[in-house]
Amino acid sequence: MEIKPLVSIVIPVHNGQEYIKEAIDSCLNQTYENIETIVVDDKSTDSTLEILKEYGEKITVIPVEKQNGLGNVINIGIRASKGQYIARMDADDVMYPSRIKKQVEYMQEHPNCVAVGGQIDIIDKDGNITDHREYAIDDKDIKKNMFLFQPFAHPAVTLRKTALEEVGLYPENMWKVEDVKLFFLLSKKGEFHNIEDTVLKYRMTFNTQSQSNMLDHFKKTNEVRKWAKKELGIKPSSKQFILWKLETFSVYILSLLPPKLFMKCFEFFRKVVK
Repeated sequence: MEIKPLVSIVIPVHNGQEYIKEAIDSCLNQTYENIETIVVDDKSTDSTLEILKEYGEKITVIPVEKQNGLGNVINIGIRASKGQYIARMDADDVMYPSRIKKQVEYMQEHPNCVAVGGQIDIIDKDGNITDHREYAIDDKDIKKNMFLFQPFAHPAVTLRKTALEEVGLYPENMWKVEDVKLFFLLSKKGEFHNIEDTVLKYRMTFNTQSQSNMLDHFKKTNEVRKWAKKELGIKPSSKQFILWKLETFSVYILSLLPPKLFMKCFEFFRKVVK
């Protein structure tokens, strides 16, 4: 009988009472069987922890003091994990039932792959699908645009744990862009891939978004890109460099728009460049 490799799903959460149950249920209802679900509670002040305790031994709950960055929270879960693969998940998103099975099968068949993602549906606060986002499939196509877009939808990615350990896990004490830096680091360790299937419902509510923090996020992303260029020797092609500068200029202009309209323009830019 074939022994399936253990997969550790790591979910960081802070005050996630509204959607955490739906997120966890989607993990427990996966068609892949050998899974542990680890939820790291980042000092929630609502009823999140009480909801988590209702699951008993079905999940592992790790309550911690408030951390200085998402990477810090995720790393606590990774260090407690037993899996060969780390599947990321956010507390307000929903996995499609076959996500883990399909991603693990790809990783098993492609030992040089260090990270595999997939396509995503965008949902609103009520769970209604409002859009769909496509990511490049093959390693070459994914990496050529890393100075323009994230290579993966972060909550939809499954990572090879040994590769994570080689780069020191997630960068810590960073605001919002720990995944940007991580993927640059991992790009030097092996291949990237996105399966063609839609694997996740990604919730986008704009409740906490504003023009200012969207612009701050982009500024910090650009800082990491410049760091990767200087410190890792990862350089965009001439075409990508020009598009990067055009994107930077456009973001500053588009940041004057309401967040929802900003995202529509950005998604259009993504599709055109792809």
